[in-house]
Amino acid sequence: MAKAFISFLGTGDYTKCRYAFNQEVGDVVKYVQEDVISRFCKDWSTEDEIRIFTTDDAKKLNWDDNGHNERGSEEKRKINQGLGKCLENMRLTASVKRYGIPVGNSEDEIWQIFQRIYDSLKENDEIIFDITHSFRSIPMLFMVLVGYARLTKNISVKAIYYGAFEILGRPSDVEKNIPEDERIAPVFDLTSFEKLIEWTEATHSFVKNGSASELASLANTDIGLVMKKSCGKEEKNAAQDIGSIVRDINNISQNIMLNRGAELINKCDYARLKENIKNIENSDIFIKPLAPLMKVIEKKIEGFVKDDVKSGFKAVEWCVEHGLYQQAITMFQENMVTFILSEEGLDWGIKDNRDAASDAIKLIADKKAVFKEQRYDSPESAEKVRNLMNNPLLIEFASDLESLRSIRNDINHGGYLTEKNNTAKSAKSIIDNFKSISSKIFIRI
Repeated sequence: MAKAFISFLGTGDYTKCRYAFNQEVGDVVKYVQEDVISRFCKDWSTEDEIRIFTTDDAKKLNWDDNGHNERGSEEKRKINQGLGKCLENMRLTASVKRYGIPVGNSEDEIWQIFQRIYDSLKENDEIIFDITHSFRSIPMLFMVLVGYARLTKNISVKAIYYGAFEILGRPSDVEKNIPEDERIAPVFDLTSFEKLIEWTEATHSFVKNGSASELASLANTDIGLVMKKSCGKEEKNAAQDIGSIVRDINNISQNIMLNRGAELINKCDYARLKENIKNIENSDIFIKPLAPLMKVIEKKIEGFVKDDVKSGFKAVEWCVEHGLYQQAITMFQENMVTFILSEEGLDWGIKDNRDAASDAIKLIADKKAVFKEQRYDSPESAEKVRNLMNNPLLIEFASDLESLRSIRNDINHGGYLTEKNNTAKSAKSIIDNFKSISSKIFIRI
C-alpha cells in the first residue's frame, strides 16, 4: 500500500515559527507542511507521494520562490523560498507533486476540486491529510470525499493534522513581539473526527443490516492502536470495554446469521454487554462521541436475556427486520419447539425430546393421523409424544407450525421445484405466509 500526504497551500504571507506535536517541538519553518512532513513522511519510499494542491495565486505566492513583498512595501523579498524549494531541500525519497485547483468560487469549481483530489488518489492509498491552510469548503469536501473513496478506491486515512498558528496571535504582532525560536504553535491531531465518521457508518450498517462485521474490523484496528499508545488507564479501560462490546455484538450477529439458537439463549452474556456500554458513557474514551453510538447498539439488543428461551423469538424479530427470512423461518420453527419443551419441563437440547415435539406437531396437524405407541423405541418416548399432544399451544398452532415445515423445506432447497402442480412457492407468498403465522403466534406467547 502506498502512502500519500495531502495538503493545501494558501496565499497568506506565512510567519516563521516552530510547531509542537505531543510536546515535541520542531525546527523553525515557514510552512507547516515542512514540519508535518519531516515528522511523519521522512522515511517514506519512492512509491509514496507528497501531494500539494494550489490555486494559481497560491502557486505564485507560496509555491514558487519570492512570491511576497516585504511587509508594508512593494519590493519583493530577496530571500523568500517557496514551499516547492523547501521540500526539494528536504531531499525526500517520496516524490513531490503539485496539483492545480480552482479557487472554489462556484459549485462547479468546488466539484472540480473534488474531482482533482479524487483523481489523485490511488487504490489502497494510506493518507495523511494536513488541513491547516484548507480554505472554505475544503475540509468538509474532504470528509465527503474520504467516505466516497474508501468505498470506490479502498483508501484509508491514517491521520489528519492542523497547525494552529493563530494561537500565537496576529502574524504582524507575532513577528514584532516574539523571537522566531520562541514562537511555538501546536499541531492538533484531528484523526478522531474522521474515525467517528467510520464508527458512525459501521454502526449504521449494523443497525440497518444486522451485521457487525464492519464494527469488528474497526475495533480490531482502532482498539489495538489505543492499547499500543502511551495513554491513561481510563482510556485503555474504555478501549477494552468498546472492544468487548463489539466482540459480543459481532458474536450475537453471527449467531443470528447462522441460526445458533442455543448460543443466543445460553451463552451470549447480554448483561455484561449492557454493563460495558454503561461503563463508557462518562469515560474519556479515545473518540469521545462513541458513547452515544454504543447506546444505539444497546437499543438493538433490547429484550435479549441470557437463559431465557424468548431470546430466540427476539432473534426472529431481528431477522425479519433485516429481511433474513430463511433464518427467521428456521429460527421461529425451532424456537417454538424449544419454547414448548421448556414449558413442559423437558430438556430442549436433547434430540429425542425435539423429535417428540416434532412428532406431536405432525400428529395434531394431520386430522387423519393415529397415534401408534409401537412406532417408538420405548414406552417413555411414546408417553412423551402423547403428553406433548396435550400441550395447549401445540393444539392451537400445530397446523400453522406444520405449514412452516413445508415453507422451510422449500427455502432450504432453493425453490428449484418446477414440476406441474407442485411448483415452489414465490418469495412474496413465503414472506406473507410466515408473517401471518408468526404474528398470530407472537400475540399468544
